[in-house]
Amino acid sequence: MRSYAEVLDEAQALRRHLRLVRTQCVVLQGLSARELIPALLALDGEVEAVLLLPSSLPAAWHDALVFQAECSHRFVGGALEALPSAPMSPSFSGRTRWLLATSGTTGKPKLIEHDLASLVHRCQRDGVRGGEFVWGLLYDPVRFAGLQVLLQALLAGSALGLMDGLPIERQVTLLLQYRVNALSATPSLWRRLLMDERSALLPLRQVTLGGEIADAAILQALRNRYPQARLIHIYASTEAGIGFTVRDGLPGFPARWLGTGEAGGDLRIRDDGHLLIKPKVASGGSEVSQRVDSEGYLDTGDLVLQQGERVLFLGRGGGVINVGGNKVSPEHIESFLRTVAGIMDARVSGRRNSMMGQLVVAELVVSPGSELSSLRREVLRQCRAGLERWQVPALLEFVESLPETPAGKRERIVE
Repeated sequence: MRSYAEVLDEAQALRRHLRLVRTQCVVLQGLSARELIPALLALDGEVEAVLLLPSSLPAAWHDALVFQAECSHRFVGGALEALPSAPMSPSFSGRTRWLLATSGTTGKPKLIEHDLASLVHRCQRDGVRGGEFVWGLLYDPVRFAGLQVLLQALLAGSALGLMDGLPIERQVTLLLQYRVNALSATPSLWRRLLMDERSALLPLRQVTLGGEIADAAILQALRNRYPQARLIHIYASTEAGIGFTVRDGLPGFPARWLGTGEAGGDLRIRDDGHLLIKPKVASGGSEVSQRVDSEGYLDTGDLVLQQGERVLFLGRGGGVINVGGNKVSPEHIESFLRTVAGIMDARVSGRRNSMMGQLVVAELVVSPGSELSSLRREVLRQCRAGLERWQVPALLEFVESLPETPAGKRERIVE
């Protein structure tokens, strides 16, 4: 365990040791959270840019992103190592650019540019209240969501329990050992945590969801498990930053937020159903600028649907399944399947078919002791009653578990 004063002393010593030059662009990869925190504190404001890359990134993508970012040095073993044939930035822009990779759920990650101000502008800074919390860091700290937890704990003076990518069973042990009372995770990670009965012993006061659609089933499950906790879900992405926070415990967000700025950033729904957002503090880089329209609205790539006084998320626009010309959102079908008694989790994907283009395939994790034949019939009965004909899975597969990406999101099958 280290105090914040000790971490700051380590950062200052590291800064003196590194002899930094402001035209450097430094890549950070493979660091534990304990190594990463003082390194970031040492580098920010002293170099042109830092590139944060997950350890899990394939080598080919790593090299491409390092080249794209024009990195001149690599931080390794507490020192800077010059990269061969790497350019030096001709000047220092006055602020250190934090270059983050998107999760790359459906392809090569893209680089998004932030700075420290854009990353912390929604963080709470009440040191008195912050001192009451012990956050658990389940995310990779070099990803946007992990940085948010890390920076929130630092700015509010909260304790921070580090998990460093351990298996989920070990993470639950540490969460209990550290007496973590504030936790942020994707809905997929929350579902796995809830399957571990020991998670009921966590004294949670803050439950945060982000990174995926928070449907009614997971929100209600968390409300039942932690009735004393404040339950919120955050709409955020590497590209958009933190868009808005929903605090009423319901899926989606209030329709009255559209066009009013009430959410903290202006929101619109485009004709094709894409959610557009104009954040108060925007990220940068070519990837973001390509998705911003003439009025400054960023295409989030998320499909939404207004139903009465609520706007509900349907899924990613680029991930729809085409069944005979009808578009099917995997996330929408997964959410429906989780409402069937006996279904603990689901993943839906498209499988190529010469007649229909694609067919809907569902992988299901079921409750222990379920009788599979009768459950299969009941799932199909409810799907036929509650979904459109083309949305009903053509194939059901029962599996032990479903994989998540290193970012904690449901791993998608792309055919």
